[in-house]
Amino acid sequence: MKPPKHTHPKNLWEHIRTGLYRAHKRRPTSFYLLLLVPLVLYLGAVMGQYLDRPLWFATILGLLFLFFGIIVLHAIRDVFHITRKNLREHRDSYTDTLGDTDFINELAERIKKEKEQEK
Repeated sequence: MKPPKHTHPKNLWEHIRTGLYRAHKRRPTSFYLLLLVPLVLYLGAVMGQYLDRPLWFATILGLLFLFFGIIVLHAIRDVFHITRKNLREHRDSYTDTLGDTDFINELAERIKKEKEQEK
């Protein structure tokens, strides 16, 4: 028999840290991209102040295109992921019902019995 572990009870900070870690693991990347959108929009709003400095203006414009390009690519990837998942679920539901030969045979037998009872 093992002796009991002498552990101290968790304090509030440890509970918060554990909760944040668990929440971080289940959040998708798009959540963090969405959090960055206001910062990037602010960066785009102050872009007009750098019209006299073309290098800064081009750098900010490039960063905006890069960020929104990443968002668009991520969205396209999500569309393909959702489409593949939807098609897989449709295929699975088909194979569970109409694609199952036992189910089809039983359905045919029931239809035959009903037609015979109607006569």
